[in-house]
Amino acid sequence: MKTIVCYGDSNTHGYDPRNGGRYAYDIRWPGRLQALLGREKYYVIEEGLNSRTTVQSDMCYDDNKSGVELLPAILKTHMPVDLLILMLGSNDMKQRFHMEPAEIARGAALLVSTAKQVSASKHPEGKPCAILLVAPPPITEALRDGSCYGEFGDRAIRISKELSPWYKRVADSNQVYFLDAAQLVTPSDIDGLHLKPEGHAILAQHMAEQCRSIFKDI
Repeated sequence: MKTIVCYGDSNTHGYDPRNGGRYAYDIRWPGRLQALLGREKYYVIEEGLNSRTTVQSDMCYDDNKSGVELLPAILKTHMPVDLLILMLGSNDMKQRFHMEPAEIARGAALLVSTAKQVSASKHPEGKPCAILLVAPPPITEALRDGSCYGEFGDRAIRISKELSPWYKRVADSNQVYFLDAAQLVTPSDIDGLHLKPEGHAILAQHMAEQCRSIFKDI
């Protein structure tokens, strides 16, 4: 059985912008991915956390938001991991972090290198797990009407449109797989940030196709 870890933020956790709750398991894209791949050969693990960043600690919430700090423990928890799906970066766009696309991409690169190092150290042959780096969904102008606008501001809308090429460079330079969610899904018009149920469905479909392709490749 192939183990797939989905490591992300609120759009992996399944935040529901309509009420601040969480979509049901069969609505969230990791749950849909499990259904599409089947349970006989694949085990899909959800590791989504609201407000998680690539590398930034966020004391406005708690001290557990830095993705790179928690990633080693999560990988070790679920070893052996065959594929790690990384979809982080949206929360790095918050105004208080003052990060530009190139800096967010460097955070993504650190996640990739950390994942390679940790997974290889736990593999009997020193082989790292496969990694799919996902450029996160866009942040749209609807952000201005939602509850998250104060934290993100207009700069997040701009940065969101510029991030994907930087992530592609990270994926290419680190020889990992890449998927651009910004070209596939659009967030809810409630807050311009979080996915609608249909967005989760579309993302899961493309994730499933990518996973099958990756496992044929490796």
